Amino acid sequence: MKKTIAKLLQPAINQWPILLTYIVWIGWSSVLQNPFYRWFTIMLHAYLVAALVEWSKSKIIKALAYGFMFILFFTEAALEACYDLAISPSMLHLLVETNAHESQEFLSNLVMLPAFWIITGVAIALAWLARQAERKRLHVAAWLQKPRPYKVLKTVLPIWLAVGIGCSWCYVSLFQCKSTDEVADWNLHMRYPSDAMTRVVIALFDTQIAKHEMDEAISQAQASLDTRVAPAGDSVRVIFVIGESYIRQHASLYGYPLNTTPFLLAEQANGRLVAFTDAVSPYNLTTQVIRNLMSCNSISNDEHWSQQPPLTAVFRACGYNVEMYDNQKDFHLAATFSFALNTFLYHPRMAELCYDETNDRVFDYDGQLIDYYRSRPHAASARHLTVFHLVGQHVQAKNRYPRTDPRFCRFTADSLTWRHEPWLTQRKRQEIAHYDNATRYNDYVLQQIAQLYSDEPTVMVYLSDHGEEVYDYRNSIGRFNGDDLRQMLDYQCAIPLIVWCSDRYLSQHPNVAGQLRQAKDRPLMTDNICQLLFHLAGLTHQPYYRAQHDVLSPDYQCGPRILNDQYDYDQIKSEKP
Repeated sequence: MKKTIAKLLQPAINQWPILLTYIVWIGWSSVLQNPFYRWFTIMLHAYLVAALVEWSKSKIIKALAYGFMFILFFTEAALEACYDLAISPSMLHLLVETNAHESQEFLSNLVMLPAFWIITGVAIALAWLARQAERKRLHVAAWLQKPRPYKVLKTVLPIWLAVGIGCSWCYVSLFQCKSTDEVADWNLHMRYPSDAMTRVVIALFDTQIAKHEMDEAISQAQASLDTRVAPAGDSVRVIFVIGESYIRQHASLYGYPLNTTPFLLAEQANGRLVAFTDAVSPYNLTTQVIRNLMSCNSISNDEHWSQQPPLTAVFRACGYNVEMYDNQKDFHLAATFSFALNTFLYHPRMAELCYDETNDRVFDYDGQLIDYYRSRPHAASARHLTVFHLVGQHVQAKNRYPRTDPRFCRFTADSLTWRHEPWLTQRKRQEIAHYDNATRYNDYVLQQIAQLYSDEPTVMVYLSDHGEEVYDYRNSIGRFNGDDLRQMLDYQCAIPLIVWCSDRYLSQHPNVAGQLRQAKDRPLMTDNICQLLFHLAGLTHQPYYRAQHDVLSPDYQCGPRILNDQYDYDQIKSEKP
């Protein structure tokens, strides 16, 4: 036993400089974020590198270890300091796709940034310190083998390594992920180390899974285009608007005390708008929602999003000109959820199959995206599908509407006269007011979209990817788990879903208004929204239409609504509070 412990101690004693260098260069970001959990795992990583160097007895391996650690540290620090980015699947994807000219241009811009030279200086200083530590390596190692420090090491190190091995179980669950959705979920919910090495592992693993999913999805998109169907009926313009983080309970259209939806209420009163009352999103995460929203799969049929074509490809196969205007196109590029979503929506081959036109820039506010769309030339076509993906009321709602415009600064902390919960401070009341102002701005954006083609046969479907919480029934903002499942799911997954029809559309489709009013209270889940779009567009004759999933069809049957892959929403709703 003593010999085993002595052998275990040798890497930490003899290679202490490389062990400390790993912790400082590679583990710094992770250790600073959550020391009580991550120290143990980072220490285990550092120990394994030191053990490799010690037991190999190779100067080349030591030099390679130092070189790799230096490059990784410099890359991570430069990305964060210069561009507020991190090593991620998106970065790896961009690296693979970047050509020599683009690389040269990137490096030219990089060296012009003061932060780059600061990081370079820090990296050189740390390299010098590592060199000095190596020079004193044997002297310090001899001291560490003296009775008192050796006894401390003998007690602490085995415990630290054992706990580190236990904490490393998170990597086992990572490699058990079967889809990029699961990897994104792992990133959000696992207390994993966020060091550069872990980020590299995630990027490589996630990219490999994404390639398999994209190959399958592209194959499905191509198959849908190979079975082209001639359009039927009159010309029609379909507008599909995907909002972001919209709490249904904050819409006056759904009974909220403040008038956050004046346009929607007015259109409902004149008979052009129907609001569905029991629509839920299958997830509370944008990536998982959008991929199931845009695909023709049905979760209740156990179909993965990559096993059916995107609805945009089906519309193109039916003779539609398809436009995609996405104000989240470059949102959070460093995040795994952004990588997973963008590789699906904007993979070069997928974009070629699915879109005739896309935006080439994004904006601070959604209204600016609509102005940009209005200023662009558009193809002349009898049939159009236009998809708008908005930023909506995403986190930091105060940044989602132009606060310099008094039209959108209607509500303040003092507007919430009926709210008296003990957790509501003045600051939190103001955050709610910001959210309500962003909701009213979203109503204005929908008005601008509707007015684009109000004199044409146009139908617009609006829904949000998921809901949110902003101190509504508990002291919480965002999307966190809670004990009150019913309220948590009602706020995070129950969403607004509206259908707006122009007068010309209603006159050409006289039965639709009645069908919408009859269906508005039916339960539905938004993974089947493509079937509603097919019905409204008159595409019920093509092979991807399924009447049993079309909420307007007399054959409609709502399948099990399992949210976040674990909660039976209808069962939870039926339970007594």
